[in-house]
Amino acid sequence: DETPYSSNGATGLSAFIAPNLDGFDMQRIEVLKGPQGTLYGANALGGLLKYVTNAPDPTHFAAGLDATLTSVDGGGRGYNLHGMLNLPVSDHSAFRLVAYDNDYPGFVDDPSRGLTEINASRVYGGRASFLYAPDDRLSVRLNAAWQQRSWDEANVIDVNPGSLTPITGRRTYGSLVGNPGDVTNQLVNVTINWNLGFASLLSSTSYIQYRSHLGSDVSQSYGVYLSSLVFPLFGIPPYGLTIQQEAGMRAAIQEIRLSSNGDDPLRWQVGGYYADQDGHVNQDTFLVDLASRTILFTSPYAPLDTGGFHNTQGYREYAVFANAGYRVSDHFDVSLGGRYSKNRQTFHENGFGLLGGGVLLDHPSSEGVFTWSADARWRPTPGFMLYGRVATGFVPGGGNNVPILAPATLPRSYTSSTTTNVEAGIKGRLFGGRLTYELTAFEIEWRDIQIAASFGGVSTTLNGGTARSTGAEWNVVARPTAGLSLAFNGAYTVARLTENLPASVNGLDGDQLPGSPRWSGAVAATYERPLSGALNGFVGVDWRFAGAREGEFTATGPRQRMPAYDMLDLRAGVAGERWRLTAFVRNAGDVLAISSVSSSTLAGEFGPQAANIYQPRTFGLSVSADF
Repeated sequence: DETPYSSNGATGLSAFIAPNLDGFDMQRIEVLKGPQGTLYGANALGGLLKYVTNAPDPTHFAAGLDATLTSVDGGGRGYNLHGMLNLPVSDHSAFRLVAYDNDYPGFVDDPSRGLTEINASRVYGGRASFLYAPDDRLSVRLNAAWQQRSWDEANVIDVNPGSLTPITGRRTYGSLVGNPGDVTNQLVNVTINWNLGFASLLSSTSYIQYRSHLGSDVSQSYGVYLSSLVFPLFGIPPYGLTIQQEAGMRAAIQEIRLSSNGDDPLRWQVGGYYADQDGHVNQDTFLVDLASRTILFTSPYAPLDTGGFHNTQGYREYAVFANAGYRVSDHFDVSLGGRYSKNRQTFHENGFGLLGGGVLLDHPSSEGVFTWSADARWRPTPGFMLYGRVATGFVPGGGNNVPILAPATLPRSYTSSTTTNVEAGIKGRLFGGRLTYELTAFEIEWRDIQIAASFGGVSTTLNGGTARSTGAEWNVVARPTAGLSLAFNGAYTVARLTENLPASVNGLDGDQLPGSPRWSGAVAATYERPLSGALNGFVGVDWRFAGAREGEFTATGPRQRMPAYDMLDLRAGVAGERWRLTAFVRNAGDVLAISSVSSSTLAGEFGPQAANIYQPRTFGLSVSADF
């Protein structure tokens, strides 16, 4: 809704903070591509997804239920439960409650520990919303959300470096001890909408809190390093090593927008934004006994301390933004927007013990930046539009963890990045709306690019020079006959460095950016027809494809290249007026699809690599009903 659920900086934990959202009881999901910052207060470098939940409805009682059973081929069984209640309180107010419990089955085994389905996970939580709307001019909405995620292991398997084939030929992952994790997300928001006549005022006040606990077995990297090079100096036998991480973030956010009303040729909006974010990450390492596979939370070799890091970060941002649009004629309009923001950061690292090495690092920073956007739309006919947009984007810098084992070339911090995004495209409808299409060409110039890189097994962020991404995206939806719907979307992207990275990392002008496939796309087909009375039957097929992608830039050795993959999903079912029964098969071909690869070694010579994979072939049955 109106809460920017994101974070800034290395200790902001952006990879974990976003909750696991699904489409249950959502009114719509908005997709805004390219740099953003003039329509909403928060800045977005590449685009944003806005999940718009259904508001409480004072006019009637409503309820909904969705239940799904799943079974992974060669893995476990799971379920997904969702429920919704809409409870009117008066003619002007109502509650809306949503609860869910998702149990995701595991499909990875660990023969070394005699365990199966080690990557099972669970996500459960709920949302509560209260709406008070005394008249058509004023509404006050209170939202609260809570979610708990937990897992035993990630969706990771051991693969051979280079070929990325499974080490054992099966979906297995070997670990000396477990790598469990849990994440808690909380959100409270109050949104006030007030129609003042000449304009509408929106005030959004949010408070976000995040907590996590993560375990990581690093015995094949840092454990090997300590056991082979450090422990012998003290006469200590070999041990494994685990990192136990506790982290948290809290943020208070205030946004105000004043938008013009009416159908005048000139439309405008002005706004202000403030964010106050504090985060911490505490990483402590402990020895692991190789025989019993137990974590030694108290070292038997006191005062020897393997060490760790305790990091804190503060982030404050103030911003003002405005945009204006002018309808030149019934067929042509233009708009222009701008945003000025000022951010202040603090980053403090305290490294201790053998791995932290007494590192004390403070990295305060302050920066002001202006971003802008301009676009034009021409509609020569009611079913056709040409448009163009130019926009600039910004993402702040931050500090890096600096282990004592890290080479001197590892950067202690990284600076902000900026982009200039140029796009042009067409949208239209043909054959009375039975065919809709959209085609966009784009070019993105990226300066001081922030790159994920590996320095001898230490993952970090550094600044490169410049990069460029050019390509095209398309989306076509056709309904050639009654009941048949066809959709085809895809992208062609060339994303490369246009300058060499620092000499400490093997990145050269022309190299492909990490994780960016040249080709990607999806095709979907659905056919629905009446069976009898109010009963309809339907079948559907979805196919998606992603081309080969390059992994992180590395200081030592070649980059890992992830192969292309394609997956096929099938579904069929029946639907009545208020219920729907669906049987489905996801990843019907049981494709081993790798999303990313991370080395579990210090320098690449001690063991396998860990590949994150998508869920294998999964069978399921789902039923949903509205009341």
